[in-house]
Amino acid sequence: MGFLKKLGIGLSAIIAALCLFVLFCAFNPSFTDKVSKALYGEDGEGGLIGQGSGEQSQILPGINPDALPVQAGTQLDLIPYTPYNGTVTAIPDEVVGRSGLMPVEGTETQLSESQAREVEGSIDKGSVGSDLAFDPEIYPYYAMLDSNGQALYKQIYANACDLVSSFAPCTDIKADAVKYVFEAVFGDHPELFYVQTAYTVKYTSDKKVVEIDLSYYTIANDLENATALFESAATAIEEGARQYPDDYSREKYVHDALIERVTYDAGASLDQSAYSALVQGKSVCAGYARAFQYICQRLGIPAYYCAGSSGEDHAWNIVRLGDGYYNVDVTWDDSESPTYDYFNRTDGDYAGTHVRKSLSIYLPACEGTQYRNLESSSPASAQTADGAAEDGTGTGYEGYDPYFDPYINNDPSVPLDYESEHPDVSGNSGSGNGSSNNNSIDHSNAAAQLAVFGLKESDALTTLSEYYADCKVQMVSCGMGDHCFYNVVPESLYRTIESEYGKGNYRTGYFDSALKTIGASNCNIVIQAERLGGGYYRIWHNIYVW
Repeated sequence: MGFLKKLGIGLSAIIAALCLFVLFCAFNPSFTDKVSKALYGEDGEGGLIGQGSGEQSQILPGINPDALPVQAGTQLDLIPYTPYNGTVTAIPDEVVGRSGLMPVEGTETQLSESQAREVEGSIDKGSVGSDLAFDPEIYPYYAMLDSNGQALYKQIYANACDLVSSFAPCTDIKADAVKYVFEAVFGDHPELFYVQTAYTVKYTSDKKVVEIDLSYYTIANDLENATALFESAATAIEEGARQYPDDYSREKYVHDALIERVTYDAGASLDQSAYSALVQGKSVCAGYARAFQYICQRLGIPAYYCAGSSGEDHAWNIVRLGDGYYNVDVTWDDSESPTYDYFNRTDGDYAGTHVRKSLSIYLPACEGTQYRNLESSSPASAQTADGAAEDGTGTGYEGYDPYFDPYINNDPSVPLDYESEHPDVSGNSGSGNGSSNNNSIDHSNAAAQLAVFGLKESDALTTLSEYYADCKVQMVSCGMGDHCFYNVVPESLYRTIESEYGKGNYRTGYFDSALKTIGASNCNIVIQAERLGGGYYRIWHNIYVW
């Protein structure tokens, strides 16, 4: 009996201590936060519980667990992200320090009841954005949030568009959940280039938020002009990308264009904004990633902003192509010698160098294979416009390999080697050396000149995307074996096509996808040109596919 009595007293003491601990936590929320971080770590990673487990051990405040991993309207099998080792173990020397992300941070101020009542009576909600809709395929962070978080997300976005500085939340929300709503807005919307990734909230003793304050860069003072510059820079890259026929080649173009136009600069202004990359041409990882995301969004390619760690806080992208999702780190590819080392890679490829954090852990896993490792050389931006290497060695046409480099003439300043023996209507004859002066389109005699070859002006392709699409159709139609097909193009497009072959861009334009469709593994290709007169060329493609 004495033992049972002592046991009962001991249990009562333990229960009483637990009750006192719970009461203490209830009246000391900051202490509770410290305990939570000790157990679970920052953002649910590490800590005493689940440390190094590689699992999403905690659902963050304001997140809808039924929406994870987020993606809608897709037939893809979505796989939750799991870090391969949970830590950054090895950063290559050539990219050390190429980070610069400043995570979204809020300044929180607790108000007394009287102060809270005063605030509630002095500010309104601004625009609540109730009419806004966000496609989860393009805006995945919105889809992660619960209903309260989504309502506040719309309100933050709408007020940012209206340049409102302070507003009362449109829904009841706790201070710890506001951070993740801000992360979602900034993660989804690179077009808010004039909004700083910092905010202020004021809340009551029970953590209920009563005021939210936004911070703007100074360019917001002349937003019309800043927007014009931003959109012009983005449009220039977008239009270049639209010359290509598929999402992969367009994505590659955006990647290469940013490497060509942007310089990594840890001291760049507005470095967390896409504006720094697109307009100022200097940025850190956040600016590269948001610029890449924005242009891909405009092209209709799902591309997400991904925040995490690469030894330091770092940002990169996740892009959806065909069979799945891929990691893209334009910042690291824009090293001293530009590469494709971090272009369209799996989570396994990024093991040890990139670990996602916070909301980014809820984006789908990157396990795609179809578009992985298609590029093994440096981006085209490492070459001059005529295909010559920047160091002056080689022309871009030398070292003929019938699979990787189609044979063209060795001097891109003159027409291709094969010329017609037919005289043109104007009396000039094809000389084979590019000396003819009949190079611009003269519509007065073009029809007659083309008629000599049984062709019409309407037969001509006028854009690079049309040329690539036609080549793919004809190459696939030819199938295996030895074949020849042609297209007719104006001289201006012919010069572009010649340059594209010299740089190797034809591969992503049509060649690789055509081979894959045919089911072939090899192809010899020789390109020849025939001057038709009247400003037109016929481009012959002599191919052997096996």
